[in-house]
Amino acid sequence: MKLFNYREGNGIALGALTEKGHVDLNATAKKLGLEAPCCVDAVIACEGERAKLVKLLAAEPVLLDEAKIAFAPVVVQPEKILCIGLNYAAHARETNTPLPDAPVVFTKYFNALNHHGGTIKLREIAKMYDYEAELVVVIGKEASAVPKEKALDYVFGYTCGNDFSARDIQKRTSQWTLGKSMDGFGPTGPYVVTADSIDGGNLKIATYVNGEQRQSSNTNDLIFGIEALIADISSFMTLKPGDLIFTGTPNGVITGYPPEKQVWLKAGDVVEIEIEGIGKLKTTLE
Repeated sequence: MKLFNYREGNGIALGALTEKGHVDLNATAKKLGLEAPCCVDAVIACEGERAKLVKLLAAEPVLLDEAKIAFAPVVVQPEKILCIGLNYAAHARETNTPLPDAPVVFTKYFNALNHHGGTIKLREIAKMYDYEAELVVVIGKEASAVPKEKALDYVFGYTCGNDFSARDIQKRTSQWTLGKSMDGFGPTGPYVVTADSIDGGNLKIATYVNGEQRQSSNTNDLIFGIEALIADISSFMTLKPGDLIFTGTPNGVITGYPPEKQVWLKAGDVVEIEIEGIGKLKTTLE
């Protein structure tokens, strides 16, 4: 199942991508005299909302005009946005960094949340702007001290993410937060694919800048897989429904190039993150 949030009037509405197209769940529900879940967040939070969704998807759909969809973040109100650094061996090597003994965890904040088709305004304070294609895990239920063998039971689904980074700000101190959590630096989308319909541990992942491929890998190359990440993080803090975990990026980022070949991203560039079975996340830089 592929779900998405989109902007409708002054609010957020829930849509689904099926073989027939992008389904307008509100209009479909109205036709049947029913009520649709308000957003992906509601579907994650409440079993009753999931039951409504299943019923609506079984009906003849009312479709949205794809060209006019204004996508919103796949989760509108995550409590936490957690990110993993150096989680592909080839990426650690290209940045001349030893392989970590444990997951390297840092955070983005709510101001970084962005969406498919969104923009990132580049600030004058930074110059070394870089992309990072990442599989993002969407947590489905409260998880505390979860054993690795049960970790996938706590996953609602997966989406594409771009851990957008200002490398000069990231490297200014030992803490990465400022270079990782500037406004709009956490695009996700376009869809969240439910965990029952995809294997997050074996997906092709790629980045394109202005149509040129820059990254190409597979999530089966993660140093710490999805189960290990959930088990490790939940041993320190309680994960909540709707929390996002950016699982790390493969090699091919600009910061891994030889200095003479480092051409940083600039206003006007279009960055696309594509993950097999999920879709292509597009962001334009301003």
